[in-house]
Amino acid sequence: MGEAVLNWHVFPEGISIQELLARGDQATATGDLISAGNWYFHAKRRGSTEGRDRARGLQPRLEILADQGDLDAKVLVAGLLLERGEQLSRAASLLETAAGGGVVEGMRELGFVLAGGVGTAADPGRANDLYRAAAEAGDGYAAFNLAVNYYRGHGAGKNFREFAKWLQMAGELGIPEACAVLGDQCAKKGLDGESLQWYVRAAKSSHVPAMLVAARRYRDGVGTAVDLVQAVRWLLTPLDRGNGDGIHDAIELASSMTIEQIREAGQLSGHSDEAELLILRR
Repeated sequence: MGEAVLNWHVFPEGISIQELLARGDQATATGDLISAGNWYFHAKRRGSTEGRDRARGLQPRLEILADQGDLDAKVLVAGLLLERGEQLSRAASLLETAAGGGVVEGMRELGFVLAGGVGTAADPGRANDLYRAAAEAGDGYAAFNLAVNYYRGHGAGKNFREFAKWLQMAGELGIPEACAVLGDQCAKKGLDGESLQWYVRAAKSSHVPAMLVAARRYRDGVGTAVDLVQAVRWLLTPLDRGNGDGIHDAIELASSMTIEQIREAGQLSGHSDEAELLILRR
């Protein structure tokens, strides 16, 4: 479903980091710096240093747009400042302006700085109000942040009903952290098939712990039939994030797989070269 996402406002569920970078590059080439910056930020949230660096490279031009009053540019500049821990009070001011102008991402990010008192006085109650407004406008990360605050009792009394409500919304919007938590909750209830579905949704959006859990479930047939191709796929995919925790298990499973199965797993994971090494280790 994520592959159909063309608007950067929508969380790009299941879209690869390389595709996010490509969309950013295409937008940069056409002079659409707001779209470019947001596609790069989506990649950065997946752990892409390339996304981070390309977003930083846009900052001088985004600063010009922000000075001209572009509210989306103000949010991007604020995000770049916050990432580096620079000019924090200015970042908070930029977000105040953007949020006051109704920019959803500005509301969410202002909620973040208010929740932690970053560059401004902490105000967790107002942070939750901003998260709620952004979530009601369809922002999945705002919904997840609000869920976490209800779970912790930060800025509001602990409220499991509200936690569950906003967590479910975040999961349905594809936020990988929320999908992983929903997978954990379903697992505790013995809903193994539903649990696996949530883990796979999280895994498709670069959530490494969910990848490894999904791999074990495909290996052991928990919530699904045993599927070694899918198991090795999700053991290899964490390499995208520089995580090799699944390699030992992948080597072990490959010994009982056909060459064709190993190559299919490699193709699905985007790590065909590593799959060839598994074949050599059989």
